[in-house]
Amino acid sequence: MAQRDRQQLYLAIRMSMRKDNSGFTMIEFAISNLATMVMLGATFTLLNSIFAANAGMGEIMQTQQNIRVAINTITRDITMAGTGLPNGGIAVPNGGPADALMRPGAGGTMATPNNTIAILAPGDGAGPTVNNIATDALTITQIDQQSPVWTVLSASTSGIQIDFVQNVRAGTMQLFTGDLLVLTNANGSALGCVTSVSMTTSRAFFADNDPMNINQPDAANGNIKSIANGDGTYPPTTAQRFNLVTYYINNDNAVHPRLMRALNAQAPQVIVDDIENLQFAFDLFDFQANSGNSNQATTTSPNQIRSVSVSLTGRSPSVMQRSNKYFRFSLVSKVNVRNSTFRNRYTGS
Repeated sequence: MAQRDRQQLYLAIRMSMRKDNSGFTMIEFAISNLATMVMLGATFTLLNSIFAANAGMGEIMQTQQNIRVAINTITRDITMAGTGLPNGGIAVPNGGPADALMRPGAGGTMATPNNTIAILAPGDGAGPTVNNIATDALTITQIDQQSPVWTVLSASTSGIQIDFVQNVRAGTMQLFTGDLLVLTNANGSALGCVTSVSMTTSRAFFADNDPMNINQPDAANGNIKSIANGDGTYPPTTAQRFNLVTYYINNDNAVHPRLMRALNAQAPQVIVDDIENLQFAFDLFDFQANSGNSNQATTTSPNQIRSVSVSLTGRSPSVMQRSNKYFRFSLVSKVNVRNSTFRNRYTGS
């Protein structure tokens, strides 16, 4: 190879090596990094929006489902209101030193027109105030359809102590403190709240000062002793478990108000969290006067209630990320009180 050719080849190799080892300039490197960061930022922003939307949609769906569950639970109990109650009604303590019955859970007193337990006891504004709105309560009465029937063996003249034929400490016949019983015989019906159960005999006690003022043995009328004979003995008497169910809002935790269901003297149970408003309205009809009123907030004649509108408003557990506000959802349902309508229309009571 000629000297000139060797020099040209050497120069070409040097130039090629210089070009390969030169790499990116600082400007090219900065532009490349900036472009990469922009692309990654856009990707992360998109992913964050997707995750936030999914989380928000989950809370929205959960809130809507909670409201539907709550409405269904309330309307089911309203539908069963008055189930199993005798046509003549059940007397409550009255006369003498008698006090008003206390509403389970929500507190306050219940109206008992004509000194009998009402199928439905409205509580207009009886619940707490949430978001400057007074919430309602409603108490529903019924015979427990799953209840056994106890047979009274004997009872004290005052009605405080009752002995049963069955063993009240075991099996399906067991009685618990806080149970409500409706006792029925030829002299009528009366309510009793179990305050304790003997550990050695089939005996239950119905002492004064129970949580709902059910017993009141010193009242002149409407207590257990009022269904005794004139000599203080009792005709053949049976007992069944009786339910007083109250729906109301508990606002002890103002951040997460809850819909509660209180059964008799038992501890109230949480039905749904984050319920802000509970309202009831009533359609009334008086068969004797052949007249009615719709959408009434309350009534002093609960025996005229023919249907109940239930309105619930709930919200998401936390604020939505996009709007920085709570998602709120309201639902209204209307249910007929079938036992009230049947009893008044066909029995004339």
